[in-house]
Amino acid sequence: MSSFSGSDNQNAETRRERLRSVREKNIQLMDNLYEAAVEGHVGKFEEHKAVLHQILTPNENTILHIHITALPNKTMKPNNKANSLWRMISTFKKQSSSDDREVIRGENFVRVILEMCPILLLKANAKGETLLHIAARHGHYDIVKVLIAECKKPHQNNPEEGVAAARLMLGTTNEAKDTALHEAVRYNQVDVVKMLTKEDPNLSYDANEAGETPLYLAAERGYKDVMEDILSTCESPVDHGPMGRTALHAAAFREYTLQTYYYFFRKDREIIKVLLRSSKGTQTTKPDQQGWLPLHLAAHLGNYYVVKELLKADISAAYKPDNEGKIPLHLAAGKGRAYTMQELIRSCPSSCELVDDRGWNVFHFAAHSGSRRTVEFLLENPSLGNLMNEKNYDGNTPLLEHAVSGSFIKSFVCHPKVDRLAFNHQNNSAEDIIRSKKVLIWENEESFLGCLARLNPIRCQRHIVNGNGERKEQGSNTSTEDKKSNDRKEKSSSRYEELEQSVNESKESHLVVAALIATVTFTAGITVPGGYINGIDPDQGAAVLAKRSAFQAFVVKSSHPSR
Repeated sequence: MSSFSGSDNQNAETRRERLRSVREKNIQLMDNLYEAAVEGHVGKFEEHKAVLHQILTPNENTILHIHITALPNKTMKPNNKANSLWRMISTFKKQSSSDDREVIRGENFVRVILEMCPILLLKANAKGETLLHIAARHGHYDIVKVLIAECKKPHQNNPEEGVAAARLMLGTTNEAKDTALHEAVRYNQVDVVKMLTKEDPNLSYDANEAGETPLYLAAERGYKDVMEDILSTCESPVDHGPMGRTALHAAAFREYTLQTYYYFFRKDREIIKVLLRSSKGTQTTKPDQQGWLPLHLAAHLGNYYVVKELLKADISAAYKPDNEGKIPLHLAAGKGRAYTMQELIRSCPSSCELVDDRGWNVFHFAAHSGSRRTVEFLLENPSLGNLMNEKNYDGNTPLLEHAVSGSFIKSFVCHPKVDRLAFNHQNNSAEDIIRSKKVLIWENEESFLGCLARLNPIRCQRHIVNGNGERKEQGSNTSTEDKKSNDRKEKSSSRYEELEQSVNESKESHLVVAALIATVTFTAGITVPGGYINGIDPDQGAAVLAKRSAFQAFVVKSSHPSR
């Protein structure tokens, strides 16, 4: 039995060695024919008809993969310099070629090679990419047309079988589970997309390995024409995306800088309209994994015009909470999106009363965000006055959450309707929270405490404090409290020491500058215009301009100042 196993192992090793030898031979052959594949020298492949499917690169690309990839990309702007160089090289090689008639390119080259070796039509490379994937990616419309025709060619007597064969090729996926339509959409090849969708409108294009469908890709990348074609041509377009999102989520999930916003917002608005108009489009009430609707995403990013369109389509979405109980208004307020928040309140005023799972209302989110514009907009709305001092489930009012955030908005802290003496469930006031924070910006701390002290002359407190005004918990270790107090005192004194040192350094600098100015002024004051006569001269030491009438008038005037 061992002799049989040894023989089998030897045979397997022999087969592997033979395959390795054949592969190396084919790669060497490919190196010799590589330029011919790029340029379209059909005649050089005649003698290799039987093994064309075996002539591969290390990544298992066939001669047709190479030729289609080497063709100019339909979506790229022509590079005149590169094209001129390419034409010069091609002309030189054609002149040195024995037969110019053998050089053909594009769909004609593909058609001739497929006649020599039909197996190449569905031959995939190491990444699982067929010729259709490559042609669709680079936008080679005519080659895509030839490939579909060649797929149907063996079934001319039975059109139904031809359609089925074409459907099989259109649905073929690579390693990333991308179809040819995925590739065409990803690179915005509109003409190729139209051909593929028209070829089989009933084909359902599922999500790839990343969870993206062609429709989702088009919406995410803002390809309006591609999206319109898929929605109008395909019978049942799938709009799934990663993280449980839909094409409508993708269209709403876009954030721009101020410089690019006004350039792109109209485009996004049109894309949203296309999706909402289509009866086959996604629904506005379908949440993602976080429970966010498209309206949540648009509100979070501050896409004002997208929010308006989504509210027109389905105003009930403004009241839908996510997995944490947050509605779109909460997200807009929490990110400081003042104009978006304003639109949500205008369209759905009663949504202001809703709270999330922590009991936060819109005022809590705005105050915690530190956005002055957002807070002041709420303060200017008289109908929201009852929310200004509402407590969340921790007992914190919006002012207390504002203190927790470490920011300072004077118009909010000093507002007459704000309860500055409120306590939370831990019996902490705004002042207690500020004094206990370790990372609060010094300027904000001083401003906040100064504002509270000015408006609340009587300090309310519920905790025992030591002589330094520091909080002391009942039953706490005195030495520990003293240590904390000393640490805080040292931290405070170090601030003032740094400030004092800075002032002293400034004084020294000012003294040096003052001395320099005085020196220059004194020198200018005792020096006569024109200077003095130097060298060996009978009048040495006299003024150079002494004999000029203007100078004499200057001396007289200077000696008798006006009274």
